[in-house]
Amino acid sequence: MTVYPADDRFTGPRPAVLVLPGGRFRELPPHEGEGYARWLSSIGLHAFVLEYRLLPHRFPAPLQDARAGLDHIRNGAHGLDVGSVGVIGSSAGGQLAGLLMTGTVLSIENDVADPPRPDFAILAYALADLDLLPPQVVEGLLGDLSFLKDELSPAKHVDSTVCPTFVWAAAQDPPGLPNALEWARVLARAEVPVELHIYPRGGHGIGLADGIEYGGQSHVFIAHNAHTATWTDACEVWLRDEGFLEP
Repeated sequence: MTVYPADDRFTGPRPAVLVLPGGRFRELPPHEGEGYARWLSSIGLHAFVLEYRLLPHRFPAPLQDARAGLDHIRNGAHGLDVGSVGVIGSSAGGQLAGLLMTGTVLSIENDVADPPRPDFAILAYALADLDLLPPQVVEGLLGDLSFLKDELSPAKHVDSTVCPTFVWAAAQDPPGLPNALEWARVLARAEVPVELHIYPRGGHGIGLADGIEYGGQSHVFIAHNAHTATWTDACEVWLRDEGFLEP
């Protein structure tokens, strides 16, 4: 993991966030890793960007990495004064975040007891239910593990024990929009505190929507839209309103 401590002007215990970039389990776009981390640091949160295992590694490898990352933030010798611990995930990283939120243990796993779960979650165009994706996309994500499709659809496992969640997507995002709506539906049904934002412009994978490249890498989905970029302002207000972020 790469650690981005809260900005120096913030003192005392600070909330921390495990950052899970998207990338179809084939890449980890820096604008959904370093980009998010720098924003989180600027508003007073410690950010931990995880390089979870990608293809050819298959599940449960990325989920195991995400659990280990969450455990490390809570219990690791990173030297930071950590309060509550949340997770932010985009697209496929949001699928991982959802599996953490629901405490999902896959049928192909052995000896997993009481997996760690976050105190809050931020889901950016995150995968909720793989039935909302075209079959060929699911096959590309899961390969010979397609029989785990329902187990790997975190929205199917939501109950009242799931943490408060902030969800956003753009209306022009074919996979992001229906999945964001599904997140809101199942969380509200389970009486989990949820806030949903749908922005009129912006495609899939736009991250902060500020158009800035991170890590020296360009990305086809990086785009700037001033209104969509205000999702971070809305999320900061939500974090404060839910009591996770204090001055």
